[in-house]
Amino acid sequence: MSSLEPLANGAGSVAGSSLRPAAVLALIDPSRADLPLLLLLRSSELRAHPGQIGLPGGSPSPGDGPLWRTALREANEELAVPEGAVDLRGRATLVPTWNSGYAITPFVGLLRYRFEPRAAASEVESYFWFPLLPGGGPPPRISREMKVSEGTFQMPGYLHEEHFVWGATGAIVDDLLARLAPPL
Repeated sequence: MSSLEPLANGAGSVAGSSLRPAAVLALIDPSRADLPLLLLLRSSELRAHPGQIGLPGGSPSPGDGPLWRTALREANEELAVPEGAVDLRGRATLVPTWNSGYAITPFVGLLRYRFEPRAAASEVESYFWFPLLPGGGPPPRISREMKVSEGTFQMPGYLHEEHFVWGATGAIVDDLLARLAPPL
């Protein structure tokens, strides 16, 4: 994973914007050749982004401290990810989500040891491991029609089994794939 930013470098804001900070954990299992990334399917009962694919994460709570602590706390709350199972390596590119008003900072971690995720029923319907390198190379990028509150649009993303990874999560996957690519 090339050129991740250090954990402490000014993450969480977009200069001159009113976007609120949020943090997600991009947890990758380096013990497998396809480098799977832990993703979740948000509960269809949630007010924001119901039924969408995402990374474990959310908004900072009082007492979290640095934003990377938010990513670890949320991953534990949503999928029972033990903090000791995560080797935090740095942060990837901040993703602004103008429609929901967040500046999402992805923190990249490598899985130290295997554990069985448990979905918090109030927030998460299920989880799955998305292979960043299925068959040794990046997954194909496709376009699919998606309905959102603003209308129906063709959106780029990645298909894994029945899951379409798009939007902010797709942008984070794009960034991770670019960091995995060999230099030109």
